[in-house]
Amino acid sequence: MITYRVKFDFVVHFTNSGSLSAQDFRLDIPGSDISDHELAAYLIQDMRLLMAGQVDISNKQIIQEAHKRAAISTEALPQATIELTGGSLSASELVSLAHNNPIRVIAENGESYQVSRLVA
Repeated sequence: MITYRVKFDFVVHFTNSGSLSAQDFRLDIPGSDISDHELAAYLIQDMRLLMAGQVDISNKQIIQEAHKRAAISTEALPQATIELTGGSLSASELVSLAHNNPIRVIAENGESYQVSRLVA
């Protein structure tokens, strides 16, 4: 079975000031591609980062390499990041955005939330 990893540079900007960055960072992924939004959400979740705001991804490469651990499922990861700083959306607009795919919302106070549809 072919296994894939993503190698990338990143900067995580925290909403309460400061940032975290890395170069040539590698993560196991379940397939041959991952979007920047999914990768940012995966990174935040995997590193258990609090108060994470904007995540800048660069130099992303998908490489064939043996996994170092079990790959994550990208199905439940947010597909977009919505920042409410400087503007706001109504609850119905947020629900509409999260109808088909989970989204990550950064509130005006810097708190980060995942909004997704529960399937019965």
